[in-house]
Amino acid sequence: MLTAYQERSPLAFYMTQNVKEHVFGSADELPDIKDIPSFWEWVTDSLIPATHSQDWYNGKAYPSDMVLPDLLTHQLGTAQLRQVRLIPGQLCETPEKMQDFAPRCTVAFANLKADTENYMQGWIPYNTTANSNDTIPTPPPLIGQDTPWNFTFVSLSDSFPFFGIHGTYLGGGYTTALGTTLTSSAALSAYLEQHNWLDERTRAVFVELILYNPHANLFSVVSIVVEFTQLGAAFTSGEVVSLRLIQHDAILLLALRALLAAFLIFFVVKEAKSLLARPLEYLSEFWSWVEVSVIVIGFGSLGVYFNAQGIIDEAAEQRRSGNTVFEIYKSAVNWFQIYTYLLAFLICCATLKLIRLLRFNSHVYALSMTIKKSFDPVMKFFFVAGIILMAFTQMGNLLFGIKLQDYKNILTSLTSLCTMMLGSFDFDALVDGHYILGPAMFFTYQAVMQFILLSMFMTIIMDVYAEESQDPNTDDLQMVAFVKDSTFGTVDKAKHTLSEVRKQKPKKTVKTEAPDPKNLNKFAVFLHELDDPNRL
Repeated sequence: MLTAYQERSPLAFYMTQNVKEHVFGSADELPDIKDIPSFWEWVTDSLIPATHSQDWYNGKAYPSDMVLPDLLTHQLGTAQLRQVRLIPGQLCETPEKMQDFAPRCTVAFANLKADTENYMQGWIPYNTTANSNDTIPTPPPLIGQDTPWNFTFVSLSDSFPFFGIHGTYLGGGYTTALGTTLTSSAALSAYLEQHNWLDERTRAVFVELILYNPHANLFSVVSIVVEFTQLGAAFTSGEVVSLRLIQHDAILLLALRALLAAFLIFFVVKEAKSLLARPLEYLSEFWSWVEVSVIVIGFGSLGVYFNAQGIIDEAAEQRRSGNTVFEIYKSAVNWFQIYTYLLAFLICCATLKLIRLLRFNSHVYALSMTIKKSFDPVMKFFFVAGIILMAFTQMGNLLFGIKLQDYKNILTSLTSLCTMMLGSFDFDALVDGHYILGPAMFFTYQAVMQFILLSMFMTIIMDVYAEESQDPNTDDLQMVAFVKDSTFGTVDKAKHTLSEVRKQKPKKTVKTEAPDPKNLNKFAVFLHELDDPNRL
């Protein structure tokens, strides 16, 4: 936990809100983009002025043009525009009865139908012979003539897919960068709009920025995605992720991670011995799987962290060399987000282990035994409840799928019914969907789920809990006896080990020497003299 929270900044939330207000225009709302013309209007009137501040607070010119209006947040590289398109050609056919009305049609985006070819200016294929009388306008000097029209491939390890509202988009696309000044960025935007860089085959356009605030030592990755569907409508989504990629206390964090690695190695050895000693019993215990989860997630988080730090070091070297670092920092942020997710699961599993330490408390013991003994009847109950829930889910989707957003597909319908069971619902929307079927479905669903199924679930749990509370197994609650048995077990194991070591010690061999014949003769004469009666 110290490692996790040491890397987080309490200012990350406020930086996210600040960036949203400057780039999005509002901390709570996304840009209002409805079609291609409104997209270019937003780029020209909002995005470019927001990312290129011209004046100080006193009105004097600011020496760097790639800074937000707060004069504290800087761009790492220029803003990137990237689009994904459909391949040219007829991708679908209009129904025969409607071909005389609309002979052409288009389809939704799919990665198998994504265009990856290179084109000349204006999406003209290279194998097309241009008319000698046509003149090709000169693009702005900040880009190559064919750069926005060439497809850029990106490795899957460096760029993760984006899950949008109407499709899943990989990292590649037709990419271009805005300028380093307000004038050059405006010129590029006008050039792309004039030559129809976005057209009817465009399915999504990404606007991506990487910002850095040196005063808070925070990075922000801004992603705005506009999806153009075959309906003619545009759907906008976006996010801002603020992270601290470079740490001040790097030595302390490295020491903490080394300590974490040592603990993980200790747990690996300990759990491996338990698994080999009693494999079937070990695999059937819940806490064994918690230990395995801690080990796997722990090693995974360490690997992802060091991979992200290696990418950050590479970005620093590339920036010193004057190379473009936008894609490198973007890859580092993606990996660091995965590291954050793994760390969250790791802390969750490690915190759950506290329940095992409290098992000597009678109430905690009763609760754990209740969960264990009620598992089988609860699973049977969930099976029946799941069937009933899916019945209402399909009913809601079929009744209100074309009218209400909360029931537009099976997943959203299921989510709406689950939140309705928790008390969060919009009854007026159901009435607007259908003034008879809406209230009828609502009251029927609430009666079945709240008064019948929920009561049955509580009855199953309370019966088992009451049984465990009245007759607890006192042998499992004796902490002193547990410590005593554990101590005696450890001492007996140590004694057994010492005895085994002693048994394995080689015995000392006594050397026997042959008697000297001269000494034997002297001893015989001495005995004869003692036996002679005339000696006295």
